[in-house]
Amino acid sequence: MDVDAAKSLLDEAIDDEEPVVLPRGVLSGLTAADIHADVRIQVGNVKDKVIHVEWDGLLCSDGVCVWGEAEYIWTRKYWYEPISLEYYLDLVRRAVEVRARDHGDVELSSYEDDGAFIQLRFRLATGETNLGTAYTAIRRLSEQLEEPARAAAAEAGSRLAEIAGRVSGWGTEPLDVLLDSVEKATGSDARGRALEELVARLLETIDGFSVTNRIRTATEEIDIEVLNASADPRFQREGALIVAECKNWTAKCGKDEMVLFKQKIENRSGRCSVGFLVSWNGFASTVPKEILRGSREHPLVVPVTGKDLRAAVRDSNALEMLANCWSKAVNL
Repeated sequence: MDVDAAKSLLDEAIDDEEPVVLPRGVLSGLTAADIHADVRIQVGNVKDKVIHVEWDGLLCSDGVCVWGEAEYIWTRKYWYEPISLEYYLDLVRRAVEVRARDHGDVELSSYEDDGAFIQLRFRLATGETNLGTAYTAIRRLSEQLEEPARAAAAEAGSRLAEIAGRVSGWGTEPLDVLLDSVEKATGSDARGRALEELVARLLETIDGFSVTNRIRTATEEIDIEVLNASADPRFQREGALIVAECKNWTAKCGKDEMVLFKQKIENRSGRCSVGFLVSWNGFASTVPKEILRGSREHPLVVPVTGKDLRAAVRDSNALEMLANCWSKAVNL
């Protein structure tokens, strides 16, 4: 979409209640004067009639400056953080109230909890006339307001993971011994837990990666969440969360598992853009084809094999191993 097409959409949407979906790339060519006061903009892309939203919020204009309204309309059903949804959004709400008092550039619009969903909205002023510049400022400020909640979730997750590890003997074996256990452990549960520990401990060796949660439920076999504060250029621009799932099967992991894992990444409320699908015995030929088919979409699923894990342990360089796997997935 070019700027002229975007302006036409904005003109046509004056009497439309639905927001106009625009890709980030055209925003810098638009100003507050191009947006009618009744028109709202959602930043993202439409593919196969599905909107892939880049930010949970809307951009608006008063004819002079661009402002934004963050919208957190989240459900407990798909909430995976180690602190409850109400505690998480309560921390965001408190940060908004403090910012409003001290700086006056944000304003709480609404906060409602109906038992299933929690809706939090707040307005962000920018003083900017260019849509692209305003969007950058709005994103930066909204992320700052959410940072205390993210830190609280990471701290709680790390503490819970530490306790769980202590109970189960986590971390007592050297990585090379643990690597051997992944292959020789008897029973699917023991093999799965050994692989989970190996992957989590390798991730913990990477600067900027912090394993904050390990989950095993009826619907998610093994799921590792990592708080991403990496300075590595390949991971620095990825989302705040990185998810890894482990499959220690006798068979190879197939396309269906990759599709399901991609859905789990998407369910992280837009905070996750990449995930590592670890299959000890490798992947079927359908997996690279599925990655290639979705190469223009987010998020990115990165396949990791047992051979890759062995190399990371042998060379004591988990970052190089993950970066190589990431590059292969990107360049398929």
